[in-house]
This record gives sequence, C-alpha cells and structure tokens, in this order.
Amino acid sequence: MSCSTDTGESFSNDTVKETRELSGVDALIVNGSLWQAIWQLTWPLYLNMMTIAVATFSEVWVGGRLGSASQAAIGLAGQIWFFMILLVVALSAGTNALVSRFWGAGEIENTITAARQSIIFSVIFGISVMIVGMIICRPLLHVLGASPEVEELGWQMLRFDMLGQPLICIHWVSNAIFRARGNTRTPMITAGIVCFFVVLLNFGFCVWPLQIGISGLGMSWPIASILGVVLTLYFQRKSDIGRFLDLKGAGISREWFIRIMKIGIPACVQDLAWVGGNFLLLFILAQSREPTSAEAAWAIGLRVEENICGMPVFALGTAVATLVGQNLGAMKPERAEKAGWQVAWVGAAYNLLLGLGIVLAANPLAHFMSTDPSVVAYTTQYFQILGLAQPFIALWLILAGAMQGAGYTRAPMIVSIVCLVLLRLPLAWFLTIHCNMGPMGTWLSLALSSVLIAGAMYWQFKSGIWKKQQV
Repeated sequence: MSCSTDTGESFSNDTVKETRELSGVDALIVNGSLWQAIWQLTWPLYLNMMTIAVATFSEVWVGGRLGSASQAAIGLAGQIWFFMILLVVALSAGTNALVSRFWGAGEIENTITAARQSIIFSVIFGISVMIVGMIICRPLLHVLGASPEVEELGWQMLRFDMLGQPLICIHWVSNAIFRARGNTRTPMITAGIVCFFVVLLNFGFCVWPLQIGISGLGMSWPIASILGVVLTLYFQRKSDIGRFLDLKGAGISREWFIRIMKIGIPACVQDLAWVGGNFLLLFILAQSREPTSAEAAWAIGLRVEENICGMPVFALGTAVATLVGQNLGAMKPERAEKAGWQVAWVGAAYNLLLGLGIVLAANPLAHFMSTDPSVVAYTTQYFQILGLAQPFIALWLILAGAMQGAGYTRAPMIVSIVCLVLLRLPLAWFLTIHCNMGPMGTWLSLALSSVLIAGAMYWQFKSGIWKKQQV
C-alpha cells in the first residue's frame, strides 16, 4: 500500500528492501559488536561536540573580557537563539528517526525521499526563523527582564546571528542525514572547520584587531556557516544517496511533512519545555538581590556544564538514536534495547567522573571564567550543586535519545513538561524567592528535577513500549 503526494513523491508503508552491501559501520550497527559500533559512531561525534564546545567556550571567555553585562547578554541570547530554532530541532529529530529506520531496513528510495524533503523543509524553516527572529528577539530580551544594558548588548549580538539561520538550518539537517546513516565522521570534519573559523572570528572581531564588541560574536557563526553549508552539501552529493539533492521538480510534500513532524514536534516540545523553563528561570533570577550577577553566573555555569558534560552526552545520545533506529528497521528490537542500555550506562559513568571533577574544581573554574566576586561566588555554587547531578542528566538525555531514534517521542514529551515546567519552576521560585535562598535555590531546583526526569525516562525505556513505535 502506498500513499501518493501532491508533488509526485511517494512513500510505502510496506517494507520494500533493496539489496545493498553492508560494510564498515553499517555492518557493525545491525550485525557486529555493539561496543565497536558505539565506539565507531561516538568518537567522531565526541570530537564534533568538543569542537563546538571550544567555539562556544570562546564566546564565554570573550564575554568575560567584555564584562559581566556582556556575559549575561550572551546567556540570554543563547537561550533565545535555541528557542528560535526549535522547529529545526523537530525537523532534525524526525529526519534522524525516518532516515535511520529506512536505511536499516534497506529501503533506499524512502531514505532518499525523506532526506530530500528534510532539506527542502530546512530551507523554509531557516528563512522563517530569520524573519521571525529579527522581529521578536529584542522584545523577548525585554520580556525576560534584561536590564537596559543587557538588552542592548543581547540585541547587538542577535541581530547578526539571526541572519545566519538559513545556513545553520541547512547544515544542521544535512548532518542529521549523515548521522542517521551511521556516518559521523563527515559531520565531524565540517563542524571542525566551521568551529575553527568561529573561534578565529570571535577573537578577530572582539579582541584583536577589530575590537567591535559583542556584535562580533553574532557575526562569527553566520560567516563560518557559509563554508559549512558548501562543504556538507558537497560531501552529500558525493555520497551513495547524493541524488536526494536533485531538487528539480521536487516540491513540498504534505504527507512527508506530517510524517516527519509527527515524530519531530513532540521532540521539539521536549526542548521547548527545557528552553521555556530556562526563560522563566531567568525571570526568577531577575528578582534576586543581584540579578545581573546571578544571570551572568547562570550563563557561565550552563555553558561550562554543556561543554564539559553535555557535549559528550549529546554525542552518545545521537549515536544511540542511530543504533536504535537502524536496528528497529532491521527487525532487531532486542538488539536496539541492548544498545540503549549500554550507551546509557557508559554515559552515566562518564558524567559521574566529569561531575566530580567540576565539584572539586568549582572555585578555580569560576575564577577563570569571571573576575566579578559575586559572579564567582554564584558560579561556584552552580558547579558544586549541578556537578553532582551529571550522571542523572546523562541517563535522562541518552535514554530520551534512544526513544527518539525509535520515533517514540510523545510520552517523553509529557514527562519533560511535568518535570521541567510543572515541578522545576515552582520549586525554583519557592526556594529562590520565598525562602530567600537566592540563586542557590534555583541551582537546587535544577538538580532535583534532573534526578526526577532521569527516573521517569528510565521507567519508560524499561517498559519497552517504544519498540512497537511505527514511523
């Protein structure tokens, strides 16, 4: 049974396997040693995330040289930037689930069609984000309680950052197509080149020789992304499904849009719960005694936490999504479940060590990131509390990634809303404002809610219902 579309594209609900020779990582994912498959998928993703971490770390470091107001503006701008690309996150999640499932099942034509439609949607979404972002970014800064100085600095950064959204979206979705097929090395190469130029431009624009301030940070990613898009599309064209870039006569398929977004929208809402929750946490911090210092500490703590602990976990979560998707496509659900547990426990153990390191180095790390005594004190508290939560955060994100690879995103969405909005935010307000604990109360709410959501994701994955998800 097939469903035709309004553009001539079609997809089949029956499994039509086409012969392709399994070799290298392809063979490992569905037939070989899972430990080797995890390693082959993860190490390029890890290096990929580390290069991104270096680029984002350079923003925080440059912000520290520009002052605490600039650091607070960078933190706010980062949350708004992520909020603006949530639809692209949804598109990437749907792309990964569909492409990995079709590729694992040997359905080459469906793989090509899913990739083609995803690239078309990435262009549309990128342009839409750019237009909407230029309209609402500054009002959002104001709504979030930014001081006039922080609002102005945030807008100076975002007005340039938004211009690069179409390029960033294309690059992001193209790399999702590579990863879904088990190719994590090409995204590593393109991301490494892009991030090298981001760091170079951050220093060149903001430190020496141009010294144009925080606007330079907003210019760096769009400029570097031009090269990233050229490289990733070149490598896609040379791949064995390169004809998905033949867009002549291709149009927007309503059926494929629904199919992709049925998976992607709940994944998007999960991220929206996190980002929206962070927006409201900023509002809570703005009511504390030293709002600018508290916001700057939050910006530093979040960036360092993401770069040191979050990036490796993201690499593992992306790898397990591919493993789960392809093994479900190959009709090996038990192998898919085994892969999920192996990756989750590796991530938890890894983050336990990193988290303890952050706790022990909290004060010197905070001093390295800022010279403001209040910012240093609040940042030290952040590291000491959130460092202990890192193993739970790893379990949460990796198991959620495994279920996302299966296309099972609705129930994890509900869990995210309950834990990250309905529990985390009232607790943060109660501890920070009502109990007069200041930023310490917010940090405690972050840690406690992370433990709760990790337990909920563990229970959902253990139930096994995600193995029956149809895409």
